Amino acid sequence: MMLRGYRDTDLPLLSGDWLPGELLGLPVPGRPPLAEPARVPAPRDPAEDGATGQDDELCVVPGAGFVRLAAVDWVHRRARLEIGLRPGAEGGAEPLLKAALDHAFRALNLRRVFGWVTPAVPLPSGLPRDALLRDAGLAPEADVPRALWLDGRPVARQIWGATRHG
Repeated sequence: MMLRGYRDTDLPLLSGDWLPGELLGLPVPGRPPLAEPARVPAPRDPAEDGATGQDDELCVVPGAGFVRLAAVDWVHRRARLEIGLRPGAEGGAEPLLKAALDHAFRALNLRRVFGWVTPAVPLPSGLPRDALLRDAGLAPEADVPRALWLDGRPVARQIWGATRHG
């Protein structure tokens, strides 16, 4: 799966039926049809509003979704990974996850990538979330009980991460 830089015509890829900010944002089965879609902001022009353009790295897979490395810390070489896939593109979750990590570690020379996972949200088609994350090289790091209000109740979230050594 090939990532490429964001273009203005990619704006429809930045909203969808996944949980906002997820490491592996796939369409949520049974999501109410009128629920507000999750949104990721489009990159701003650094010349506007004094924006530096240095905090996020946004890539897309045309027609399938996006990869966002948010809050990039260029000094400590780490970032939070967010992925959002459109309905019908769930089968590309594993190669997209691997491409995102490859981009973070090789192209951006980051040393650590981490992201949020919400186990209470089922994956479509019974995809094995933990196996997908582990196969890509991520490991669970922390459980945060009652971290998110979802469907009228508090649910736990996890932090998964990967570190490049060397």
